[in-house]
Amino acid sequence: MKIKSLLGCAILVIGTVFQVAAQENKNGGMGDMFVHPFLTHMALPDKPGEMSLRLTSFQQRKDSIVGQDMAIHIEAGLLPNLGIHIRSDGIKTSPYSEVMLMYSFLHDASLNNGLSFFGQVSIPTGPAKSNALKYLFGLSGRLTYPKIVVVDANMHFNLADKMAEYESSFVFKASKMLYPELEFRGEITEKATSLYSLVGLKFRIADETALGVGIQVPITKEREYDTQALLTLGMAF
Repeated sequence: MKIKSLLGCAILVIGTVFQVAAQENKNGGMGDMFVHPFLTHMALPDKPGEMSLRLTSFQQRKDSIVGQDMAIHIEAGLLPNLGIHIRSDGIKTSPYSEVMLMYSFLHDASLNNGLSFFGQVSIPTGPAKSNALKYLFGLSGRLTYPKIVVVDANMHFNLADKMAEYESSFVFKASKMLYPELEFRGEITEKATSLYSLVGLKFRIADETALGVGIQVPITKEREYDTQALLTLGMAF
């Protein structure tokens, strides 16, 4: 019942967000002004023929144990309103890699605001306890306040494991080169809830290329690490 309630709340919240977003500026696309988040999935698919790549190296500490890894995130537009995401949150240490198909069923012409739903297959590529695939689905939404901030948010639901994952990002525009960011992510299960916050700054070094540095820390007692430092490179093609 907890996951079903979350699904209902997600639909209501994202629908409300889009109603507000519909009143915003329709001139220009999100990509013309802002950079990608550090880790959060974009809420709307890219246009056909467009692709982006995010590479994020990180070092994390829990107690006295320190480890390093690399996250990778590839996004591409396949057809109008249909895109694909391929992501690993840690090539060496993450138990699963994700392959997601995303369809935008409601958005404005500029892709500044909208809603999507997606289906995801999680493939065991790391130290997973089982070789079985995991199947998730979800909802995502984008809200843009022109020249100020782009908000992307999504929720993934895994009914088999009775859990949900959530992510959100707030990308602010300080200048043509500087983009402060705030992200939240975590999991909700029947036994525990986790929440992590990420604060970072991205520097646009070319029209479609940005570098960023950030720090991510847990807010809840449920945690996989105490601190995580990130260095990211984002490129669009």
